[in-house]
Amino acid sequence: MKKVILNSYFIDALLLLLSIILIIFSSDFPFYWDNTVQISFPANWYYSTNFQYFYLPDDIATGHPTFVGMYFAFLWKVFGRTLLVTHFAMLPFVFGLLFQIHQLLINLKINDFITKLLIIGFIIIDPTFLSQLSLITFDIIQLFFLFLCVNSILKDNFKTLSISFLLLVLISLRGTISAGGVIIFHFLYLFFIQKKLNLKLFLCYLPGIISIFVFLLLFKINKGWVVHNTVSNSWEDSGKFASFSDVLRNTGVFIWRLIDFGRVFIFMFFTFFTFKLIQKRNFPDTKLNILTLLIISQIAVFFPIIVIYQNPFGHRYLLPIIIPTIILTVFWVKNYIPNYKIWLPVIFICLFSGHFWLYPKKISQGWDASTIHWNYFGVTEKMDNYIQAKKNIKRKEIGTFFPLYQSKYYSYLDPIDNSYKEANMNTDKYILYSNSFNVEDGVIDTLYNHKNWSVVKEFKKNSIFIRLYKRNSLDINTK
Repeated sequence: MKKVILNSYFIDALLLLLSIILIIFSSDFPFYWDNTVQISFPANWYYSTNFQYFYLPDDIATGHPTFVGMYFAFLWKVFGRTLLVTHFAMLPFVFGLLFQIHQLLINLKINDFITKLLIIGFIIIDPTFLSQLSLITFDIIQLFFLFLCVNSILKDNFKTLSISFLLLVLISLRGTISAGGVIIFHFLYLFFIQKKLNLKLFLCYLPGIISIFVFLLLFKINKGWVVHNTVSNSWEDSGKFASFSDVLRNTGVFIWRLIDFGRVFIFMFFTFFTFKLIQKRNFPDTKLNILTLLIISQIAVFFPIIVIYQNPFGHRYLLPIIIPTIILTVFWVKNYIPNYKIWLPVIFICLFSGHFWLYPKKISQGWDASTIHWNYFGVTEKMDNYIQAKKNIKRKEIGTFFPLYQSKYYSYLDPIDNSYKEANMNTDKYILYSNSFNVEDGVIDTLYNHKNWSVVKEFKKNSIFIRLYKRNSLDINTK
């Protein structure tokens, strides 16, 4: 028993050290992808207005609760508005999430030291999960409270469950969706695992349900819309329902997001496990049954909501499904599959390879869902320095694409907004293009046509490049 406890302390210490190293490593990473709009805009608005107002202006409101933005704005007021402060503000949630995943293994009574290290190692090496751990994002905070809820259910700790559920629903709209899955999981767990159903236990969810209902009601009264921004043109399609063909397409994308970036073998074995479960109807191993219910409950809330809207969705949305699936698959292969010493390395190598997956230039990729985007920060910095040294090239004359045209005041927290402009292929003298941008095929065809555009400068790192193009029809001296 003492050995088990010591092993658990060792793993927790290792996870804390890993969390600190990861935060230090990524401490100069900017707000990236949608996190600029969803977190940095609200945080900077609260910071600049000194918390005088609660509701964001319509042009920057996304419909998400904005308490995370308030959290960062408050810390900026105390410690300074810097990326270093912002990343260290993520440390409690980065370590907290890893700690809760370890606690889940303990609560499932997975006590074998090697098995726990294997499972945690597979989870951390997942490209989407590791990528999110390095970023300033809703999703790590959301996942922390999600797994805290699950562990509270397994430990019958209903006070902690009530508090963590309340915070989960107020993190973001995805947190609210995931919280619905928590209630479903609790019901299924009581019915199928504990074989008893006490509806009084569900009273612990009332504070969270009432809070999100009141928030949305007051938001509707104040703004005139709720969840989907129907006022700003930036999100005009986000609330539109998908056609039947779009639903089929979204279903395919949903499956693709799950198996993307090296998770092919993870979900191949999970599919095989599912067929075995259907045949047997029940596994004698309670651990597998609990994990199956957890996965089903999150699929039950995310899948129908995701596929019925036109709004695009990212890989990170599915982490509440991906993480328990990795736990189940690794545990099942380790304990129930012959020749697991062959299969586990194969699964690991495939998963690890996801860090290097790069799609052809005309296929959109989830850049914030893989660590390959880390290279983008380095090459962009080199290009910034190059352009700054060129006296005859003005930054405002350079067009570029999402996410590089986002204001550096919000993405890098620079005090001076020295940003590029959004590209206009018809009029811009210069274009900054990276293969880490998801642009239209026509843009790529135009830039790769050397009759019209020439490469002035290129920086490249691990297959990720950024190029400064100039229009050949203009006589511009860039020397």
